[in-house]
Amino acid sequence: MLTESEIRHIIAKGEGTRIEFKEAQLGVPDSFYDTVVSFLNKEGGIILLGLTDDGVVLGLDDANLMQLKQDIVTSLNNPDVINPPYALPIRDVNYDKHSLLYLHVPISSLVHKHAGVIFDRENDSDFRVTEDRQISEIYFRKRQNFSETQIFPNLKMENLNLEVFDKVRKLIASINSTHPWLTSSNERILRDVHFLRKDFNTGEEGLTLAAALVFGKDETIGSILPAYKLDVMVRRENLDRWDDRLPPLRTNLIDSYIKVLDFVKSKWPEKFFIEGAQRIDLRELIFRELVANVIIHREYNTALASEIIIYKDRVVAKNPNKPRFTGPLDLKTFSAEPKNPNIRRFFSELNWADEIGSGVKNINKYLHYYAPGATPSFIEDDPFITTIPMTVEPIGHRVDMIVGLAQLNNVQLTEQKLNNLKNIPLNLELKEMDDENLLAIKLVKLWKEKSEELHKIRFLINNNIQLEQLEKVGSWIEKSGELLKKRGRILLSTLLLTLEPIRLEELAAILEYKSRERYRDDYVKPLKDNNLISYTVHGQPNDPNQAYVITQRGIDFIGGNQI
Repeated sequence: MLTESEIRHIIAKGEGTRIEFKEAQLGVPDSFYDTVVSFLNKEGGIILLGLTDDGVVLGLDDANLMQLKQDIVTSLNNPDVINPPYALPIRDVNYDKHSLLYLHVPISSLVHKHAGVIFDRENDSDFRVTEDRQISEIYFRKRQNFSETQIFPNLKMENLNLEVFDKVRKLIASINSTHPWLTSSNERILRDVHFLRKDFNTGEEGLTLAAALVFGKDETIGSILPAYKLDVMVRRENLDRWDDRLPPLRTNLIDSYIKVLDFVKSKWPEKFFIEGAQRIDLRELIFRELVANVIIHREYNTALASEIIIYKDRVVAKNPNKPRFTGPLDLKTFSAEPKNPNIRRFFSELNWADEIGSGVKNINKYLHYYAPGATPSFIEDDPFITTIPMTVEPIGHRVDMIVGLAQLNNVQLTEQKLNNLKNIPLNLELKEMDDENLLAIKLVKLWKEKSEELHKIRFLINNNIQLEQLEKVGSWIEKSGELLKKRGRILLSTLLLTLEPIRLEELAAILEYKSRERYRDDYVKPLKDNNLISYTVHGQPNDPNQAYVITQRGIDFIGGNQI
């Protein structure tokens, strides 16, 4: 169930390539199905019904809610409306005492039409695709996105490993003694998960790349993907090479999953957590999700290897990827899209993968029970990078240094704000630095680098400052003047002051700005636009109780962590 804060975050982001609002006061608007199709054809997205285009919440009539949902379900399954049909779960959500409907539309491996017309997505608009060239580009995009569906006409059943089929049946029997695969033929299993399929574009039929990866003999996989491998190593002492490793894996995905999971688990202690009446093995859950994500969601048509590297304080996974965008996943609005939907479906039959996106969400949900204060990082890029901190070093006693850099004092920063600051996790690369002067230089440079990745932040510092110069300065107030230019100091101060909700008037007064409008435009707005701070009352900027508060992204920024 989505929380109000998650819905608030979506509304605050506004319409865009992957977010759309629909009023639906008088029934399902026809444009709703345009958007469904454009999301299916492009990158997926979120649709909220019950809002105006600019995010004003109108809500939906509870008396008509059931009929509205039924109309949508019926239409999504009607080829005259959506072709090919595509069933989508519809969730009731409550926000600010209003009823809304929420739909997550994943990217589809097929090209869809609404009422016979193909739609694509650009910025916050759906547009008709009518030119042959544009239509061809969409089909090509689909083939590129789902390389697992590629058919190999000369790949035959004798090229598959029959022992893997037997292993799959044993795994299935351990969780479901009545599963139809226990008595199905090997060919039936392959057809059920579309590893044996027909391409209705070309008329071609045969075994796919996914079939080779899951059931293929080692020589079959090596012949189709000669560069394919999965590297898993430990770098706790020898950071240039490795302390321990698995032999590079070039085998089927079933055996790969089992070997990798056992190896990674063996390097960390068990830890259990009681949730309700259930005893959860945190180590098993966290690393099961990590390994499943590495195997299920990689791009296999690449010469790059998948890597899982185990350090003293973290686990880092790098996975070849065809990114939908570049940057960190926003876990509040994250819309999961399987890179290999048929492989994911197969793994879900083994209980090795749950619903789409559960891996990322479960790691984020349970990690802090294993490592208090830890926050995982998921970066969409090529490669896709997952970082799981297993130990956390909070800012703690270094709080005075950061407050000094901002030229604030304990009167301006309440006890609660100081405690919040102390508990912010420090960048893992900085945690063992004992020299506060050097730490300050490194941290400030990280702020500068990260600000350069953002729009209109420009966290200004004195680039030429050297450690020797800094050590000659007597107090942190003076040191801050050496390291940070005025803009950097004000941006940092604003972030620290929003560690608890605070009104614009209070911010401007503390920082001695006579023009609150100028302060807002120069400092507050860039921070808000980049989601480092946010409104406390969303969708109503002029609310008399409106205030600003730091976001998780802002917290990560202060600690020098990935944003």
